[in-house]
Formats: sequence, C-alpha cells, structure tokens
Amino acid sequence: MGLKDDMGTIWVLFRKHWKQFLAIHLAASLLVFAVLGPLLSLVVGWAVLASGDAALTDQDILFYFLSPRGFLLLLFAAALAITVAVFESAANLVAGYRARQSESVGLWRLGRFMLMRLQDLFQLSLRMLLKLVLLTAPFMAVAGFIFFRYLTEFDINYYLQERPPEFWTAGALIVVILLLMAVLLFRMLSGWVLALPLLLLGQGKPGEVLGLSQQLVAGHRRQLMLLLAVWVLVFAGLSALVSAVLDLGAWAAMAMAGSSLERLAWFMGGVVAVWSLLNFFVSLLAGVTLMLGILLLYERLAQDLPAQASRQLALLDAQHDWQVPGRWVLLGLVTLIVVAAFVFLQQFKQLKPEQVPEVMAHRGASWDAPENTLAAIRTAIEQGADWVEIDVQETAEGNVVVMHDRDLMKVAGSPLTAFDAPLVELQAVDIGSWKDPKFSAERVPLFADVLALAKDRIKVNIELKYYGRETRLEERVAALVEQAGMEDQVVIMSLSLPGVRKMQQLRPSWPTGLLASVSLGDLTRLEVDFFAVNARFANRRFVTLAQERERSVLTWTVNDFALMSAMISKGVDGIITDRPGLAKEVIRQHKTLDPYERFLVQLASKFGSRFNIEQ
Repeated sequence: MGLKDDMGTIWVLFRKHWKQFLAIHLAASLLVFAVLGPLLSLVVGWAVLASGDAALTDQDILFYFLSPRGFLLLLFAAALAITVAVFESAANLVAGYRARQSESVGLWRLGRFMLMRLQDLFQLSLRMLLKLVLLTAPFMAVAGFIFFRYLTEFDINYYLQERPPEFWTAGALIVVILLLMAVLLFRMLSGWVLALPLLLLGQGKPGEVLGLSQQLVAGHRRQLMLLLAVWVLVFAGLSALVSAVLDLGAWAAMAMAGSSLERLAWFMGGVVAVWSLLNFFVSLLAGVTLMLGILLLYERLAQDLPAQASRQLALLDAQHDWQVPGRWVLLGLVTLIVVAAFVFLQQFKQLKPEQVPEVMAHRGASWDAPENTLAAIRTAIEQGADWVEIDVQETAEGNVVVMHDRDLMKVAGSPLTAFDAPLVELQAVDIGSWKDPKFSAERVPLFADVLALAKDRIKVNIELKYYGRETRLEERVAALVEQAGMEDQVVIMSLSLPGVRKMQQLRPSWPTGLLASVSLGDLTRLEVDFFAVNARFANRRFVTLAQERERSVLTWTVNDFALMSAMISKGVDGIITDRPGLAKEVIRQHKTLDPYERFLVQLASKFGSRFNIEQ
C-alpha cells in the first residue's frame, strides 16, 4: 500500500468511528483534568516544597534541579508528564486497532485497560527520558563549554547587544552542535514510533519495545518521514485556517454589532465558540490520524513478528460502543455559544476603571536617555513617572553605585567591573555617548546621588544586584536610604530570594519584592509584599490570586501601547517600562475609553493583542 491508500484508510476509519474517538477524547481530557493533571501538579509541587520554599524562580530552578535530589525529582515529574501527554494517544491507538478488526470497544472497558497499562506507560516514558538525557548531555556539555569559553569574560548583555566576533563564533559553534544533536534526536525519536503499539497491542515489555521499534523502522525511514511530513503540512494548514477564522470572525462581529456592547458580546461569544469548536476538531483529528497512521505502519512492519497479542486486550471484548447522538452535538454547540457570550459579559462587568497602575521608569526613562544615569532619572521625573526603578551594586571600596551589568562593556565598551575598579576609575568612563553624544557627561552615579535627586520628586524601586562578591550590600543600601530620609519613598526587590530575606531581617517594615521571569510552585505564597514578573506570564489568575493574598503585582518590561493596555485590563498594580511618558498617556486614554472600547481592550488582552486597539 502507498501513502495515498494509507490516507484513504485513515479517513475511512475516522469517518466510521468518529463518535468513539470523540468519546475517548472527551473522557481522556476529563481524566487528565480531574486526575492525572492534578497528580502531576502535586508531584511538581512536592518537588518544589522539597527545596524548602513554596516556589522557585529563575536560576534557583536550574540550581535545584541540578542537585542530585532535584534531578531525580525532575526525572520522575518529566516521566509522569510524558505519560499524561501520551495517554489519549495510546487510547486512540487501541481503539484504532479494534476498528481495524471491525470491532468497537466500550469506553469503560477501554478506560480499565488503559489504567491497567498506566504503569507500563510510565516505565516506557521513564526509559525514553533517560535515553534522551544520555544522548543530549554530551552535546549540552560541549555547548556549555563553548559558552563559558567565549561568552563569559564580560556581562552577557554586552554580547547580546554588541554581538562582537566571539559572539558569532560561539553562536556558530553552538548552532552546529545543537543541529547535530537535533538530527540524532529526531533519528532516535522517529525510531520509537512503534514502541506504543508494541507495548499495548503485543506482549512487548517497557524495557524491550524501544529497541525493537528501532529495528523495525530501520530501512523504512523514508516511508515514515513521508507520512510525518504530510501529517505536519496538513495540520499546519488547518491550524492556520482556524486562526484566520478567528481574525475574520472577530472583525465581522465588531462590524455587525455596531455600538451595541450586548450584541458585540453575543457575536463574539459565537465567534469564540465556533473557533473553540474548530480547534477542538482539529486537535481531535490530528491526534487520531497520527495514531492511525502509526497503527498502519505497525501492521506493515511487524507482520513478520510472532503473532502474540497482549492478553489484556481480551478485556476489551463484549462491551457496547458509546453512541454520541447528533442532537447532543448540536445542543453542545448552542450551549458553548451561550456560555461564551455570558463569560464575555461577566468579564466586561468585572472591569474596574478605577484601578490605575503606577508607572515605574525602568532604569530611568531609558528609552530616551542612557539607562541608570541621572539624565534618565531626570527624564523620568519630567515625564511624570510615579517611580524610578534602578539597579544597585556594591564596590570593593564599600560604595553603592547604580549599575545593571557586572561591567561597563554594554554601555561604554569598558571591561571595568563595579567590584574590582576603584570608584574614581568607574566614574571616569563615559556611559552616555552610546545613546547620544549629548549625554557624554553622564557617569556611573552613586546611589546617594540618585536618592538626592529623587527625594520628594519620585519614589525609588531599588533592585539589589548580586554577582557573587557582595559583602554588605543590603546594610549599605538601608543606611543610605535612612541617611536620605527616604524610608517611606522606596521599595526593595531582587532576583535573589535570600537577598530579599536578608533585607526583610534588616528592615522588617520596608516593602520588599521578588523579581521573577519564570517560576515553579505557588509564587503567591512566598512572604514578600510584591512580585515583579515578566509581562508574558502575568495572567489574570495570577494577578487576582496575588492581590487576594495582599501581594502587589508589577510587570516588566512593557514598552508598547497594546501591551500596556492589556496590563491595565488585567489589573496589575504597576507597569515597569522604558517609556514612562507613553505609559502615562496610555493610562490617561484608558480612563476615557467607553465600555465598547474597554471591552475590545479586554479581547486584545485575551487573544494576544490580535486587534489593533491603538486605533
């Protein structure tokens, strides 16, 4: 049989048994949502709690999972995640096998069969994971060596911004290493495509099926590659089509609704319901057809193996298929439209225009002036920012300077570091001309000078920077703030949770916050006053939960109109931006939006700023 015949067979099987596959999809989704998903969350949460904290952020995640205990917990959690991910695919494979025999399988008996094989699936997932780790570890080690050999002499931000020759050399070498790794990974993963049918349909054991699958696939990779390529192209096209439906439907809904918010809610509810239904169907079709394609390949390549079906397949006999009447599908669609419209209306009612976030100038108004300079802070004051966010480091002489990177390479091309260079040498370097020659007089400012400029004019968000050689940074920062009489005009934050906790011990009444880009666990349970999180991860649920627990939420770095509007709609307490003037203007405009326009902002927030709300 050729590819065309296989595609025809797959389509006939899907069309004939689509109700059964739909039932499997719904039941598996419910099981993952109600049981397997929470179990995975519990394992991840337990792994995080084993670290001694309710949550881990950024580099702490890496350091913990590189420890022996953390690595073992990571393997266990990752294997469980793979098991959860393939559970529905495995069920579709078994149902497809029965369909090929012109027999249906009862949903309950299929579920019982799958749960009985759950341990085998987990063991298979764990073995796959270990083999992947063994394959990738040498390549990652070589890539890491190249990185440390070429890209650690200066601060990483210098390499990312200036891209000197060593950046391109290291980048090219790392790309070659990763491409080679990707080729071997793809070869290994593609060789495992028959592992599931060998495990579930035959009597293969988790320790045997990976090797046996590679033996069967060897010599037939071209056939496999063609099957996978066609599958990817078809469903990439369908996904793009579904995305276009949302775009066109949204604009049509806005055009038909006119100025009526209620009509807009109902029309958008219908559009989102249809879009969700199409996404659901494409997801169902993609998952089922891939498994059916693998099943046909298994039947063809494993036909010379001894015919020994799994004894547990007998559990699938003597059970009626679950029928899904068409009227229930129609009722489900109508219900989905009504619920979607209701949700849109409720979210509109929950919008609170009186909640206005404060604007924090990121390293000063660094869009218009060189970062962390007195000029940037003066510009932030002129643009009406509520706060200025600055970075502070400790020098070997015991001074505290305002400086982000560990050296001056990015802003001045100078290798001087805060801890190694005398203050007089640091302040001899021009750190403004890279932005504009008119800033040539700008120098690395003392923290005390920034406080003097900001006092009673703008509040200061102080980020403590740690590069491994600090001795009394927290004490010195606290003393300088008190000398300036600005205890009620500052907050302290850092990427380092130990640093935040040390400041809490020194000054328990001062507001302190944790800076985070990624996290594991329940971040909102950490004992801090606020979180400064990457705007990409500031979803409404996190913002609401944090505020319910009396933690404020700041988001960074928010520099465009649409994202600022989205953050306002999500109810964040502060926006950290390089463009405080623009942020103030966006907030002013947001206050004047009528309900219709504010509803569109909410939609933009939900759908990734698809709609040009700036208009």
